[in-house]
Amino acid sequence: MANFATHVAVAGMVATGMASGIAVTGMLSWSDSLILGVFLVAGTLLPDIDVDGGRPQRWLFSLLALAAAIVASSLTTRMQTTPLFTVPGQTVSCEAIAAGFLVWLLIRYPAAYLFQRLTRHRGLCHSLVVGGLWGLGWVYLGLQCLASEPLTIWLQGMALFLGFLVHLVLDEAYSVDINNARIKRSFGSALKIWEPDFPVGSLLATAALMGLVWLLPYPHELIQWLHRGVQLLG
Repeated sequence: MANFATHVAVAGMVATGMASGIAVTGMLSWSDSLILGVFLVAGTLLPDIDVDGGRPQRWLFSLLALAAAIVASSLTTRMQTTPLFTVPGQTVSCEAIAAGFLVWLLIRYPAAYLFQRLTRHRGLCHSLVVGGLWGLGWVYLGLQCLASEPLTIWLQGMALFLGFLVHLVLDEAYSVDINNARIKRSFGSALKIWEPDFPVGSLLATAALMGLVWLLPYPHELIQWLHRGVQLLG
């Protein structure tokens, strides 16, 4: 399979080409196009979160822990707590700091360790179903929690999935030994719809994906944007 540096390099080239093409055609601003490129690179790292101790796994759980700590602190601040100090627009309490630190600690270490124990490399995390979950999951959270335009959120979800797909295709390409004209044993283990050796997890992931498809609104803005892109290319 391709190593970390190769994945990042290829993702960077694809992201640069995509962002430049979208910005030059005027379909998005340069800033929004560059953000899509960042999402694509991030999506390229996601299949390797099941590599124990790998950088994608460490980065993901660090970000998740930080985000959860911020949410826990914010929710705790709204309760009757003892103010410790005040920053612009926000009062910070001892309880909020303690809650944030505890949540960060739980997700950064016990949750990460449990994830390592329950997953194996090139397992379910290396499937298209999980790639779809990452993309649509971001769309669902973005539409619910962010003040961005729906089109922007949908495009970011697509960029995540595209980056995920680039990773899987690159791993499959590295499973073919061109010099010796042979296919390595790892061929077929990267690009797959779901994990046949983990039927329960695959079924749950598929059900979650179908649930997101059911919950999400019809992407009118995205369809119109793609239609405009086809017209420009035509």
